[in-house]
Amino acid sequence: MLFNIVYGVLSVITWSAFFFKLKDLARDWRNRELQLLCLAIAAFAAPFGFASPAVYVRVDALLGFPNLATLIIYISVAICTSSFLALLVNWSSAESRTRLRHRLLVGYAVATIVAMAVLFFLGTVDDAEHPIDFDVYYAETPYISQFLIVYQLLFTVSMIGLIRLCWQYSKVVGKPWLRRGLRVVTVGAVFGLGYSLPKGISHIWDLVGTSPLDVVNTAVAPMSASLAASLFAIGFTMPAWGVGLSRTRAWVSGYRTFRRRSPLWEAVTREFPGIVLEPPPASQKGLAKELDFFLGRQAIEILDGTMRLRPYYDPTITDIVQDLASARGHTQDAIEAVSEATQIAVALRARASGQEAPADGNEEPHGPDGRFEDEEAWLTEVATAFHASPIVPAVLERLKRKAIDA
Repeated sequence: MLFNIVYGVLSVITWSAFFFKLKDLARDWRNRELQLLCLAIAAFAAPFGFASPAVYVRVDALLGFPNLATLIIYISVAICTSSFLALLVNWSSAESRTRLRHRLLVGYAVATIVAMAVLFFLGTVDDAEHPIDFDVYYAETPYISQFLIVYQLLFTVSMIGLIRLCWQYSKVVGKPWLRRGLRVVTVGAVFGLGYSLPKGISHIWDLVGTSPLDVVNTAVAPMSASLAASLFAIGFTMPAWGVGLSRTRAWVSGYRTFRRRSPLWEAVTREFPGIVLEPPPASQKGLAKELDFFLGRQAIEILDGTMRLRPYYDPTITDIVQDLASARGHTQDAIEAVSEATQIAVALRARASGQEAPADGNEEPHGPDGRFEDEEAWLTEVATAFHASPIVPAVLERLKRKAIDA
């Protein structure tokens, strides 16, 4: 029951990864790297369907040959591991060396698959179904023991090659998600060795005696292989979905920034409606489609409005904010943001009430001078203070009382 569930889940995961990459292949079907990747993922997804005991028995019944599903599974894995390795060779080698290494890999893989098929059919495996313990039950059976050793040798060589190439290549690639994906594949290959090495050692041991690793073969090794398959599916598709994840995170961050700055933008553009090039759409859907545009316009319009308010800036406001913010334990950067927000609030109220800008106004603004991205980040901090800092209304109230007393 456990293996039915585990292999069923892994089949869904790996086939999902296959169809995810198949969309890319459909757009660029001549891309050799995508062809290899889709072949590798499909070849690794297929065994988890066949390895489920319930499916395993039905496949054999359909084909009329007990345990033939084992041959199908192992050949699929051989194709998969060879394809993964060929893909890495394609990424990491010069064209002339790539051709030679591809030929060697393909030759070794084809020779291994042919040898596996011949040895399997020469052996006797038709006494009963063994979906879980095939390796242990037939470990000492003539030809089948050699069949298992040949298979495990290819698997081990492939895992060692993946570890070396993935780790080596991950150190030089510039794309973050590709680098992360290669490192995930490296970890997956380590777990792959956790499958093949104990099995290989056990099979060789069985040639001279009885291996004590039967429990490892039937329980630990399959789980290690399952984990390796999951990591391969994640790692080799990570460069594609990882970029989408980064874009989604960037969009969510941009949307939050837009909302954080909206109260300040609304206050400034209410006083200076002429600075608005195009009002943001009222619907969330419309805003989502052109978020980057309206995020940039929001920053520009806030900067434009605050420039027009600058003559109303009062140096004494900075001193008041400094005292209040210091008493609350604010950092210097936070004090500057609150000070700028308070200057804007005071200036907006003064202008709205019809006051003339003071002759000694135009307090030097706080904030960065330089890149627009830095100014945008600064504006977000100012907008947050404008909307949420208790110091801003406190200063406005103090100035109101001072004006009444005067």
